[in-house]
Amino acid sequence: MNKSMVVAMWDIRNALTVKFVKYGIVLAAVFGPALVILTVVGMALVTTPTVFNEVIQLILPYMSSMLAIFAVIPTTMLAANALVGEREQNTLEPLLCTPLTDRELLWGKVLGSALPSLIILVSSVVIAEVVTNLFLAILGYPLILVPDLPGLFLLSTAVPLTIFAIVAVMILISGRVTRVYEAYQTTGAVVMTFIIPMILPLAGMDDSGIVDVGMIWFANVLTLVIAIILFAISWTLAITRFNRDRLISLV
Repeated sequence: MNKSMVVAMWDIRNALTVKFVKYGIVLAAVFGPALVILTVVGMALVTTPTVFNEVIQLILPYMSSMLAIFAVIPTTMLAANALVGEREQNTLEPLLCTPLTDRELLWGKVLGSALPSLIILVSSVVIAEVVTNLFLAILGYPLILVPDLPGLFLLSTAVPLTIFAIVAVMILISGRVTRVYEAYQTTGAVVMTFIIPMILPLAGMDDSGIVDVGMIWFANVLTLVIAIILFAISWTLAITRFNRDRLISLV
C-alpha cells in the first residue's frame, strides 16, 4: 500500500502541473458548495418563511445532484492524466520499469484519481451544511439539512461508486485512445447519471408544485442501482484486463 500511495501522490502532483486540471479541480471544489449556499441563502433573502419552505423542497434534489456532479468531474481529469496522460507525456515506459506489481500499480492509479474527488465530496457536503445553516440562523430561519436525507443518501452511496467506476472505465479505454481530451469525452458520459435525480422528481410534482418525497427517493435509489451496475461491470473488466504486458505493448 505504501508503494501504491507513492504512485498516487506522484500522479496527483503530476496532474496539478497541468493548468486545465489544476484550475478544473479548484473550480469543482469551490463551485459546488458555493452554488448551494448562494441558492439557499438567496432564496431566504427574497422570500417569506412560508414561501421559502415550499421552494426549498423543490430545489433540494438539484442541490445534491450538483454537489455530486462537481465531485465526480475531477475524477475524469485525474484519471485521464494518470493513465492516458502517461502515454501522451512519454512517461509510461519508465513507470512500467519500476519494481511494482500489477496490483500495486493498479491501486496507485486508482487512489491517485479517486482520493481528491472523495475529499472534495466530503468537504463540499460539510461546507454546504455548516455555512448554509449559519446564514439561516443569522436570518432567523430554522435549521435545515442541505443536502437533505435523500441527497445525503445519494452522495454517500452512488457518488463514491461512480468515482471508482470512472477510474475503471479509464483503465479500459487507456489502450484505445491516444489523447487526454478523448478520455475526458468518453468518461464524461458517466457523469450524466446524476441528471436522473435532478429531472425524475419533477414527474412526482402535484398541482400545487409540491414534489413527492417518494419520487425523490425512487430517483436516488435508481441512480444508486445504475452506479452499482456500472461499478460491477467496469471493475470486472478492468481487473481482468489490467496487466503490465499489455501496457508495455502500447509504449
